[in-house]
Amino acid sequence: MSNATGNYDGGEHNGPANGGGHHWRQRQRHWRPPQPHSSRAYRSGVLRWAMAVVFTVLAVLVLVAAVAILLVVLVLQPRAPYLAVQAARLGDLVYDQQGVLDKAELELDVRAANVNAHAAVAFSELELRLSFHDMVIAILRADPFVVPPRGERPLEYAASSAAVPLDGAGRAAMEGALNRGVVPFRVSGQARTRWKVGGLVAVKYWTRMACQIRFFWPNGTALDFTCNSKSRTRY
Repeated sequence: MSNATGNYDGGEHNGPANGGGHHWRQRQRHWRPPQPHSSRAYRSGVLRWAMAVVFTVLAVLVLVAAVAILLVVLVLQPRAPYLAVQAARLGDLVYDQQGVLDKAELELDVRAANVNAHAAVAFSELELRLSFHDMVIAILRADPFVVPPRGERPLEYAASSAAVPLDGAGRAAMEGALNRGVVPFRVSGQARTRWKVGGLVAVKYWTRMACQIRFFWPNGTALDFTCNSKSRTRY
């Protein structure tokens, strides 16, 4: 009797202990601690979403700005300003037999023209070079100035050269010109121009000039010529 009772008590005591340990091990196998990479993935996803929204908004703004600029250009139809030599005269010409161009006096009526109806144009760094047979004899410059809409700015130049020794080709060209009674001079140069279309869009161009003007000599009048600059190079 005592042995059976002892065995029974021991079995009943050990049973719940074994069962409890087994149940604890099962719960330990199903429980998982929070994984650090899950929070990082969440933050990364939020960041990608925010960047996508920002880039989409920027793209829409750029598109709207481009359409607005196009509409302004189509409505206002801006035109490039230019320089033009409207009149010229050769006042004096002295050339000696040693091949030196001792003196050349030229009078030029240059106009800076703005053909835009709604915007003033700023001219700067204006420089014109007078040359004979690739030899520069005078340089003409002007301080910065502004031309109003549909306006012109007259620039009256009286250029006088210092003594310029000509090379062999230059001497031959001068002697041939004097024999024919027609002396050619070249005018070349440029100016920066800047204006705003619709008061918003800034436009900047170099306007460049290159032409030849021929003068009867000795009376100094110019043959018919056209000498206008062209605005092509953006800067």
